Amino acid sequence: MKLRINWLGKFNRLILLGVFFHIAFSAASLDFTLKASGTYSTETNNAFFVDGSLALEHQEGPFSTSWSLVADSKGTYPEPFFRDFFGPFTFNLENAGFVYQESPISMWLGKLPIEDEIESPYSLFISGMSPSLINGGLRFEGRNFTFSNLWVGLDINARTDLFMAGSSKNIYRDRGVVIRTYEYRLGNLKVGYQDSTVFVDSYFNVNVFAIPAPSYFVQYVLAAKGRPGSQYANMNSLEGLFADYEGQGWRAYAQVLIDDFNMNRFINPSGYQNPDKIAWSLGGAIDLPLGTLGIYTAGATKYTFASLGDDFYSYTTHPSSAVISDGQTVAVPLEEQMLGYIHGENNIALKATWGAPLADTDLEMGMEIVLSGAKSPANPWHNGEDYLALGTQLLNDPVLETKILLDVRASREFGNFTLFAKAAGGYIFNRLTPVYPGSSGYPLIAYGDGTTMNEPIFIPKAGDSGLIGEISLGGSWKLGL
Repeated sequence: MKLRINWLGKFNRLILLGVFFHIAFSAASLDFTLKASGTYSTETNNAFFVDGSLALEHQEGPFSTSWSLVADSKGTYPEPFFRDFFGPFTFNLENAGFVYQESPISMWLGKLPIEDEIESPYSLFISGMSPSLINGGLRFEGRNFTFSNLWVGLDINARTDLFMAGSSKNIYRDRGVVIRTYEYRLGNLKVGYQDSTVFVDSYFNVNVFAIPAPSYFVQYVLAAKGRPGSQYANMNSLEGLFADYEGQGWRAYAQVLIDDFNMNRFINPSGYQNPDKIAWSLGGAIDLPLGTLGIYTAGATKYTFASLGDDFYSYTTHPSSAVISDGQTVAVPLEEQMLGYIHGENNIALKATWGAPLADTDLEMGMEIVLSGAKSPANPWHNGEDYLALGTQLLNDPVLETKILLDVRASREFGNFTLFAKAAGGYIFNRLTPVYPGSSGYPLIAYGDGTTMNEPIFIPKAGDSGLIGEISLGGSWKLGL
């Protein structure tokens, strides 16, 4: 039996839905935005692609709701999205949810962009790309104290045939994360503590979300044996600190994330020595006569953000680094995998930015240099490396990927219309390439039930070098009803 879809009927429903929104919200603010662009890129499956979005946002007093339907023909994942009707396009919903903000409290729920407390392209607890994920939470902003409690739903009812088809070990178990921030303001200085917990076998964990104590203690109290209510509570807990100072025309910050820290170097020097799993970020911006200059640097040691074993609670948007799409094994772009620091483990990056209005045009430029060793977001300990013997590691691979990138963005408003152009170009040396277990030097590892680990490791490939580039032209139209 074939599934038949009445697309004409669905189109009529969309028209009726639009009429309903117009009538229902005519007495308040309803913003309609249409955006489209054409792009040429050396880094996508389809060298030339188009993308666009249709967005609606309604705001009335402290309440707002929005949703955005986005489409593109990049071909990142070749599985067709109703191929006969949509051709090469795939669709997604973003920026969709509900927000209630009445000082000093704000609450939200939906598939909305998430942002770190630190404003930086290299923020550590939440990617500087501000991914749009299912999330909800609350935030209190007092005179000198701010508390944020953010839940992010990562995986629920995930298909088991995405990669490890037929395996008795399902790494695609339900997963979620709670990220908390405690921040104090002392004049122009903000200092804070951040705490993050990834849990498995649950999309939402009310214990982790509702108990505002450090998750390290929450985890071990929940898992204590021999008491009523004891539960399985093996989680991935990360913590960190930040400081952010804003002066007259300038700003500077520092942020550190600790995934694991080797205390044995102090309390048991003759015992085993775990590798330090840490990340750091430094940077700031200053206003100059010709614009605003920003300088940022960050890095992370090897193994940071990864799972310890087969619980698959890596600090990533999903537990897998590759999926089966239209019968092909497709690696997920590394920047899209990372829930935290955009470049992941075993990395050092430096970026300079400049922005200024010029002849009624907003102009931004950036230059970035990124050094990366092997990365293994979903394969614990890089397919079974002896981490105790190797200890803390950073960029000590025999071959490193080096990426040099220059980008420029410009936009100008003409009433309700905005035109924009973006271009990026550079060179990449020894490109990171997915290597799957079973390849030379990376044997298949079997778990106790005989299941093998199939998740890839991204290895710099000597000699795989070349120019990279992308150029995009487009515009948007915003109409308030």
